[in-house]
Parts: sequence; structure tokens; C-alpha cells
Amino acid sequence: MIEALQLALASRERAVVALAGGRSVGGIYRRLAGPIGAGVAWNRVDVLLADERLVAPQDPASNLAVLRPDLLAPLEAAGYRTPRLHPLPWHKGDGDLAVADYNLTLNSLGGRLDAVVLSAGEDGHVASLFPQHPSIAAETPGFILVENSPKPPPTRVSASRHLLASAAFGLLVFRGIEKADALRLYGDGSLDSASCPARIITRMATALVLADPAAATGLG
Repeated sequence: MIEALQLALASRERAVVALAGGRSVGGIYRRLAGPIGAGVAWNRVDVLLADERLVAPQDPASNLAVLRPDLLAPLEAAGYRTPRLHPLPWHKGDGDLAVADYNLTLNSLGGRLDAVVLSAGEDGHVASLFPQHPSIAAETPGFILVENSPKPPPTRVSASRHLLASAAFGLLVFRGIEKADALRLYGDGSLDSASCPARIITRMATALVLADPAAATGLG
């Protein structure tokens, strides 16, 4: 992740990343905010959310509830300049307007991602892209509105499969025994991203997949 950011910043003024929320990735963010991240010009990094619920940025249900204490606050406490954070615009639950505004932000930053951090769900979903669901089939190049989500809440905003697949670097995490089935699905080369959205990472230019021993149960 550090190398991906440094590579992007060596050729452009700013790097753009999309980060997931959830407990599986908090330790990664804390590590990035530690001494290992000292060589990154964090003030030249733009942070988008890989997906988000339709809640205000201050809502405890927002994915910012992970990013702020695990990445932004430690960076600031260590004396680093912090990244430029782009929360999902809050329009009192108007998902279409939130998506339109977020895509304007994405396009103003170049329309693509230099790095992505994702956490796989129990069914192999990533961000808010779910197996055999309209969310994974959407042809939109940027962010999309996800409706009738199999996982509550039913309405969300997510990076599309095209946006994720075009990222220069991807980090995918399987953590916990409840992710063991998802990891087996990911490892099934006969499946495509429609059946296991986590396999989107195989289309990225460079990718790293991490699994803890619990998630890897049964793989040998």
C-alpha cells in the first residue's frame, strides 16, 4: 500500500484511494498511520469511501467511524499532515444526489483510483457489491446507488465493479472464521465477479490478498 501511494505521488501531484470500513481493516489503517507510513506525503492523498450507508458523516454507522480513529487521528497525533478526506455528501437520504455529487468529486480527482482497501463479506461481497445482485452488474464507471441490498441497510452507495477493477493496486482482507466460505469462493477460479465480487481484485494491475488463520480454515 505504501509503495502504491509513493509510486502514484512520484508521477502526479495527488494520489486517490478508496477505503473500506469495518473491523477487519482497522489494524491495517493503524499500521499505515505508524512509522511505516512516514515516507508518504499524506497531505497529497485524497481519501474516498469504497462504500457508505446513506447517513450523515457524523453518524456512528458511517464508515468514517473506522477511518477517523484508526487512520486520520493517529496520523495527526504522530505529527503527519493528514489526507484530504471526502465523505459521502449528505443530502438527507437522497441517494441519487449523493451519488451524483460523489462522482463529481471522483471526476475532479481524475476519475480513477491509485489504491483500494477492501474487506470481503461472508458471501464474498466487497464494498456494497453483492453476488448475483444488480449492484455487481452495473456498468457505471464510477459510484453507484445500491438498492435492495441483501445486507442492511437496504440502500447504500458503492464504488462500481468497473471503478474497483481499474484501480492500480488493491488490498483485499478475509478475516475471521465467518469469512472461510467467502475465501473458498474467492479461490474457485471457475467463478467470476458476478458470483463472487471479491474476485474483482484479480482484474487490478497489482493486488494483495490477506487472510488470517481462521478465515483460511479448511484450505490446507
